[in-house]
Amino acid sequence: MFSSTSSAICISFSRQWNSLSLFSSALQPFSELHVELCVATHKASCRPLCNVYENHADIISCICMVIFLGLIPQATNKTASSFIFVQYNFTSNDTGNAPRTGSARVEHRDPLTLYHHGVLDALNVLFYTMVWIIIHALLQEYIWERTVKRLHLSKVKTSKYYDSGCLVVFYFVSLVWGLDYLVKENLLLNPAQLWVGYPHDQMKLSIKFYMLNQMAFWLHCYPELYFMKAKKEEIYSKLVLYTSSFLIIAGAYILQLQRLALVLLVLHYGVEFLFHASRLLHYHGKTNLSNPGFQAWMGLFVLARFLTVGVSILTLWFGLGSVTFAVPEEERVADVVEGEEEAPAAMKQFVLTEASHRLAALAFILVIQLWVFWTFLRHQLDRSGGEKPKDRDSTSAPKPAKKSTDAKKADKSPKPEVSPKVEKSSKPGKTGKMKEN
Repeated sequence: MFSSTSSAICISFSRQWNSLSLFSSALQPFSELHVELCVATHKASCRPLCNVYENHADIISCICMVIFLGLIPQATNKTASSFIFVQYNFTSNDTGNAPRTGSARVEHRDPLTLYHHGVLDALNVLFYTMVWIIIHALLQEYIWERTVKRLHLSKVKTSKYYDSGCLVVFYFVSLVWGLDYLVKENLLLNPAQLWVGYPHDQMKLSIKFYMLNQMAFWLHCYPELYFMKAKKEEIYSKLVLYTSSFLIIAGAYILQLQRLALVLLVLHYGVEFLFHASRLLHYHGKTNLSNPGFQAWMGLFVLARFLTVGVSILTLWFGLGSVTFAVPEEERVADVVEGEEEAPAAMKQFVLTEASHRLAALAFILVIQLWVFWTFLRHQLDRSGGEKPKDRDSTSAPKPAKKSTDAKKADKSPKPEVSPKVEKSSKPGKTGKMKEN
């Protein structure tokens, strides 16, 4: 009886197992469909980010077009113009307040359109940042991506090639633009204009537009880290470069030291343009031009650091130390003929009137220059130290040769003698003949 009940239990269990297997096989298409739906939903969730990455230039260009179209209606004209056009302009009849105070060519007293600082300059910087993103995408797509395909570079070198391609254009435009202003305003032959008339709260359109574009360029580099798929090991160094450059330019603009900033930027951009141009030539195989360029860059880099420190000390400590900081508000209001309101009073309070403030600004510049110089020295030491392991590897190359000689000695070692009959018998063809005989 026990055997009959056990067999019945086994039969019922087998039937249930068969039914479960059939049920699972019936549900298998539905499980596969569920997996496909999960993958599809994941792709659909990632699709907007991919579209933003691939079409970021088109999206930003549409935003800029909307801002430009905002100039047409009268209701949005003022808001759109605050993004596009430079703000805080006024007309002055006094050429003594113009930036050409030390120039001998100023003999007429025609009205001049000058500009102040203001909070609305942040809107200009935001709009110009979007314009720089569009320019970067155009250069990337139509120039650098097409030329890098012919070079067959590695991923690391391709990333460096793209960085140098973007920076060499920016440095060249900024260098030519800055030199043009320095020559026209006679700042190279008359360096006293760096501190005479401080605070330089009245600017021409060219220098204000220059400073706003400098800040906009370094701001546009932050989203480019995502658009260019920067690696994790490169992000930190690039963030330090972008942040330090933006803070220096923005600080000089707020402290009304745009003339000093222009001279220092021209020195820095000239050296960096030479470096990135030499790197591009090196990747294109023009070593006869890139090697002298790198050698000249190493010398000019050190010279630019000393010139930057010297000009900063001369301007901030000695030059501004001899300037009286009386602000003639009544005369300034009398000079205004027509135009918009002056800059907010909050922007005019950031002036280096005290020695402690000037010392703090000078210390900040010195720290930045020391950090840049230390980075340069460390890079050169790493390069010189990287050649030593190669030499060591070259000296340790004969090690595999020793193994080969040992193997040869092992081959030359005496082997146990084998009779010729055994050797002949090891060959299949001859064994058959011996059997036949």
